[in-house]
Amino acid sequence: MAARPNQRSAPGPGPAANRTQDNLYELLSVPYTASPAEITKSYREAMKRFHPDRVRPEHRQAAEDLSKDLNRAYRTLSNPTERLAYDRSIRAQVVQDQVFRRYTGEFGGPRAGRPDLHATHLKRELTDAERRDHRRGERSAFVSLFSVFLVVTLGGIGLILVGGLLSFLFQQLFS
Repeated sequence: MAARPNQRSAPGPGPAANRTQDNLYELLSVPYTASPAEITKSYREAMKRFHPDRVRPEHRQAAEDLSKDLNRAYRTLSNPTERLAYDRSIRAQVVQDQVFRRYTGEFGGPRAGRPDLHATHLKRELTDAERRDHRRGERSAFVSLFSVFLVVTLGGIGLILVGGLLSFLFQQLFS
């Protein structure tokens, strides 16, 4: 987490910095791959830092709202069933955003042209087996594309040769 401010100060950087964010992982400042223990630890640190009783009275309402959001995030991410459903919804949103940006040429809203914040949380290190499968898939795609290119090229050359041969034969027969 970010450096801790004075306990009686207003919510500062960290979870309170962007109150409109919908990503529960960002709200708790944990990676997408966080373990239940990491989620609990981050939740407790955030609640200690931003608890309504620990901020100035003029910032109490914002702290209460943030506490509600932190509780919602923790309740969702600490329950395996709810977390799985939430992760699926994030993945679906990422796919929708990527498709939308692809077909609108990156003119798609406030994040157009910037990295997708949700997608960065979905990335993880590939295993050796996944890397092998990925390389195998790339090789297979290359072989397929090269085969198609070869067939089309040879077909074109064959048509040119057949056309030239027919032209030569017609000239010999009708001259």
